Amino acid sequence: MSRLLVILLCCWALPVSGQRADSSRVQVGRGGQVVLTNSGFGLGGFLSRRLGALSTLQVEASLGSVKDEREVAFFDRFGRRDVPNKANYLLELPVQVGLERRIFASGIEANFRPFISMSGGPVLGWLYPYFEDRNENGAYDEGEPTKDVLSGLPGGSLRTGLTVSAAFGARFGTVNRPGYGVRFGYRITHYARSIALLESSIKTPVRRFISPVVTVYFGMLYQ
Repeated sequence: MSRLLVILLCCWALPVSGQRADSSRVQVGRGGQVVLTNSGFGLGGFLSRRLGALSTLQVEASLGSVKDEREVAFFDRFGRRDVPNKANYLLELPVQVGLERRIFASGIEANFRPFISMSGGPVLGWLYPYFEDRNENGAYDEGEPTKDVLSGLPGGSLRTGLTVSAAFGARFGTVNRPGYGVRFGYRITHYARSIALLESSIKTPVRRFISPVVTVYFGMLYQ
């Protein structure tokens, strides 16, 4: 992660000689995005605005689940799902404000526009139980009913934190028309309170989650 930050900062500081901003280009972009992490995928959207010939201010939000890397799901012959040692589900909604800077603008065709980005902001998490802990011992016991992703939602509680991301990527397609892009990076999320995704006897609750992130987005793009 530290090496990625150093590389991105160096690229940000490089002098570039891009084309002058064209006032006829769209000033505000918008669209949807698919986010892939260690835990699976999420869905979201973004709004962006030009700050100059090479820079873009972007606000984005996405909803997805968070899983521990030790989680393994098993299914019996009837299709019933079981995740040994799982304690809770976690849904999270990061809202990030970031800056994207186009690089190599003068030496690459306009329909392939690489960039680097850094962003951060608040994150809202919804933590809810995987099973009904009838004896309140914090561990799953035989006979206690488990909950699926939807049925356990009402019994959850809100968690708050902060998240930061660093990434590089590229946009494809003609400027000022619908197109798509892809971004590769890392995201660090830190919650104000510890979160237990597995039973405490298996893993101590944690406050920080780190994951590689691949974002594919589409909509009205520019720069």
